[in-house]
Amino acid sequence: MESEITVIEAFELISKSRDLQIVDLRTPSEFAKGSIAGAVNIPFAQLSVELGDFDGRRKSLLIDQDGSKSHQAKALLDACGYTSLVVRGGYVDWQSIIG
Repeated sequence: MESEITVIEAFELISKSRDLQIVDLRTPSEFAKGSIAGAVNIPFAQLSVELGDFDGRRKSLLIDQDGSKSHQAKALLDACGYTSLVVRGGYVDWQSIIG
């Protein structure tokens, strides 16, 4: 499976899966301006400290502002044995496509 999915693919995956962790890597102030329903805010800068918040049995969907930090986060999660996908284009693309 690809490690990166489009906003449309992410939207469809969220619609179909009840066993998905949506992790928003943006800052708390960015997150407060809007987010994907059900997302948990774990800022990228705190990710290594917050690894205990991840459920290793569930796939994580990673989103940041523009897609630039999600791949770094995925590499860290992969190294720790977690399964994750990156939303290409981040929340900027989510907002422009999904609203």
